[in-house]
Amino acid sequence: MARTTIADVAQAAGVSVSTVSRALRGLDKVNPETRERIREQAERLHFSFSKSASSLASGKTMRVAVLLPNEINSWFNANVFEGIYEVLSGKGYDVIPYVMLDEPSLERFFSNLPGNRNVDAVFVCSFDLDDAQRSVLTDFTLPVVGINTPSDHGYDAVARIDDHAAMADAVRLLHSLGHECLAYVAQPVNPSPFTCSDVMRMKGFLDATKACGYDDERIVMIPSLRSIDTRSIQDAYSGIAAQLLSAPIRPTGICVSPDSTAVPLIKELRRIGWQVPQDVSVIGFDDDTTAAAIDLTTIHQNPVQTGREAARMALALMNGEELDEPYVDMPTTMVMRGTTGPAPSMN
Repeated sequence: MARTTIADVAQAAGVSVSTVSRALRGLDKVNPETRERIREQAERLHFSFSKSASSLASGKTMRVAVLLPNEINSWFNANVFEGIYEVLSGKGYDVIPYVMLDEPSLERFFSNLPGNRNVDAVFVCSFDLDDAQRSVLTDFTLPVVGINTPSDHGYDAVARIDDHAAMADAVRLLHSLGHECLAYVAQPVNPSPFTCSDVMRMKGFLDATKACGYDDERIVMIPSLRSIDTRSIQDAYSGIAAQLLSAPIRPTGICVSPDSTAVPLIKELRRIGWQVPQDVSVIGFDDDTTAAAIDLTTIHQNPVQTGREAARMALALMNGEELDEPYVDMPTTMVMRGTTGPAPSMN
């Protein structure tokens, strides 16, 4: 069967080849009714321009860049990417992931961007850019959309959860259950060199404990490390459990970020004889695929929906539209499961 040509579409729609070209490339000076008739005939005949030809005509690359910290296949990154892809692939865009393993990889992206000018928008996931990097994007008038970025500064739009408020909800829950000493545990090893959204979760924990009346002696903080001198990740969790066990006042309520840290921590606590939740309550963050499996109380977020919202805003910006609400807070909810309960009796 012969391949459908632009001339075939023109003949079917009763217009000139040049009119078909203008209509399908989104150019001006085509009557809306004519444009729709051409589109219908092109669809019926399964005709489309090559992406490169369309890009040359429109001045667009039909590509967007998604900057992800550390890896593609983490629960959050993979789901955010899926949400972006769902929206933009249907509009003809290639969605290209760029994994930022370290500062040099981020610098390479920005060094190459002026010469290549090969994307129409940039998504930044979970970390912040510095002023020099923001200025590169500003010079090219590229829409820059943040996803769970620690700040709004330098972004044309941001779709994010309120990490600070969500973690504060976890603290208030433990306080309402009578827990008098609390701990915050971040993932043991955080290879990211960037300022990430976990900073806001830790701040939310500290601000909420202060608001609830906890003094410093009743707070145990175990933040992430850039590297750790242990033989295995199990050693890392054993070290965390040891810190909790040896605290001057042993915590009975623990906030953990994210769920992927809470799961092995609970396993280690049970190994050393702590019962969850009879001796200690644990709240995670994310509600990832493991949380329900271990009956983990956690803070639920939907990164697929966050990715979709970010993509919709980026699409509007790429089309020259002004956003009514460029900075959108996505909902979170507390999911009560079996790892939280009343504080143990001190008698």
